Amino acid sequence: MGCHKQTDASQGNSLEQYTTPVALPQRTARLEVNGDAASTPLSAGEPSQMELLAAIQGSRVALEGKMETVAVEVNLLRADLRKVSDKVKVAEGSIAELQSMVGTLWTQMAQATSTVGRWRCG
Repeated sequence: MGCHKQTDASQGNSLEQYTTPVALPQRTARLEVNGDAASTPLSAGEPSQMELLAAIQGSRVALEGKMETVAVEVNLLRADLRKVSDKVKVAEGSIAELQSMVGTLWTQMAQATSTVGRWRCG
C-alpha cells in the first residue's frame, strides 16, 4: 500500500500517478430479534470467539436500548388512550343527558299541544 511512482513505457514519458489505498468494507456481527437489528464492527481477519461474543453483547445492548425506548413510547400511548377513553365516557354521559332532555321536551310539547288543542276546541 502507500503511494508509488508509475511510468508509461509505451510513451517513454514518466507520468507521476499516485495510488491511494482503498478501505475495504468493515465486517460486522449482526444480531436480530423480532425484526430489530443491531450491528457491531469486527476487526480485519478471522474474528476470535471473544471478539464475536463482544460484538454480540454490543448488539444485544443496542437492541435492549431500542426495546426500552419502545416501552416508553407504548406507555405514553397508553396514557393518551386513557385520556381519550375518559373523554369518550364524558361524551357518552353528555349524550345520555341530552337524550333525557329531548325526551322531556317531547313530553312537554305533547302536553302543550293537547292543552292548546283543548282551548281551540273548547
